[in-house]
Amino acid sequence: MKQFLGVGGLMLMALSLAAAAQATPWFTQDPRTLPEGHWRIEQHALYSRYDESLVASETRPLALGREASSLSLVTRVRYGARDDLTVLIDAPWVRKRLAANDGSVRTESGLGDLLILAKYRYYNRPAARSRRAVSIYVKPHTGDYRDLPGLLAPGSGTTDWGLVHLWEQGRGANTWYASLGYVLTGTRRDLDRDPGDAWTYNLAVEHRLGQGRWNAVAELNGRHEGRAHEKGQRVAASGASLLSFSPGVQYVQPRRAGRSTTLEAGVQLPLLLQGNLPAVPDYTAYVGGYAIF
Repeated sequence: MKQFLGVGGLMLMALSLAAAAQATPWFTQDPRTLPEGHWRIEQHALYSRYDESLVASETRPLALGREASSLSLVTRVRYGARDDLTVLIDAPWVRKRLAANDGSVRTESGLGDLLILAKYRYYNRPAARSRRAVSIYVKPHTGDYRDLPGLLAPGSGTTDWGLVHLWEQGRGANTWYASLGYVLTGTRRDLDRDPGDAWTYNLAVEHRLGQGRWNAVAELNGRHEGRAHEKGQRVAASGASLLSFSPGVQYVQPRRAGRSTTLEAGVQLPLLLQGNLPAVPDYTAYVGGYAIF
C-alpha cells in the first residue's frame, strides 16, 4: 500500500499539473501564436476536490484520509518571439489540504513546478480558419516535494519533457481544437522511482453565441499514464487512464488592433477511469483570464 501511495502520489501531481499547464483556453492547447513583440499575461485558478481513490479500476475510500483538495493559481506569461513562434513560462502557486480519518486537517502550500514551453506554428490559413503547430516543453521539479505525500506536495520531484501536436479548424460558428501529446517523465531521485510516461489527447469545440462576444466551450480531455518503475522494477499497482468532460463559457472583450481581454470559467468532470489513482477528482473548477497587448 505504501508503494502504491508513493507512485500514485506522483501520478496525481502529474495529472493536476498537466491540467494547469494545458489550460489554453481551457485544458486543450490551441495552435495560435502571438504576433512578434506582443505579450499575453494570464491568470488561471483551478480547484479540485477528492474523496475516492481508484484501485484496479474500482473506486475506494481515500487511503490517507476522508477528503483532500488542491488549489492552483497559475500565472502564465507568453511572448511572441516571431509571428510563428511563441514562448511561455508557467509559475504555479499550489495549496493542498488533507482531512485525515481522525478529524485532523493538514495543509501545505508553496511554489509548484515551473513549466517552460515553445510553440511553433508551421501551418496557417486564416481564410480557411485552419492552423497547425507543435510545442515542446520542460517541467523542472522546482516545487517542494521532500517528506510529503503526493496529496500534500506542491511539487512532483521529477523533471518532465513534453511534445504536443496542435490542430485548429473553424466551421461556421464553431472552432474545433485538438491536441495529442507525449510526456517523458523523469525519475524521482530520492525514491528511485519513475512514475511512467504519459499520453495526452484533447478535443474541444468553441461555439460563438449569436453575434456577441460570448463563446460556449466543451471539451474531452484524456490522459494515459504508463506503469511506474521503482529501482528498475515495474510497480504492479500503477498506471491509469482518465477521460474527462469540460463544459465552460468564455467572454472576449476586443480593444485596439491586436489587443483583447478574455475571461473564462468552467468545470472538469471525470467520465471514464481505469487503473490506479490515489485520488479521483470529483471535479475541477476553473476560472481565469488573459490580456493580449
